[in-house]
Amino acid sequence: MCLSTVYKLEKRPENEVLKNVMLIECKNGFVTLTDILGREEVIEGEIASADLTGGTVVVRPKAS
Repeated sequence: MCLSTVYKLEKRPENEVLKNVMLIECKNGFVTLTDILGREEVIEGEIASADLTGGTVVVRPKAS
């Protein structure tokens, strides 16, 4: 199973948004994250990078 930790702006401990993310949905400038316990976190932005083997995703503000 591939689970990820999602960070805002850059991969740093203080920028962590949610761990054990199993589902990421992007719609209308928002990223919805769902972890393995069903908790959801919605943040404004877009995916900047996704390292699926390393289990990290970085979300940045949407470019205008």
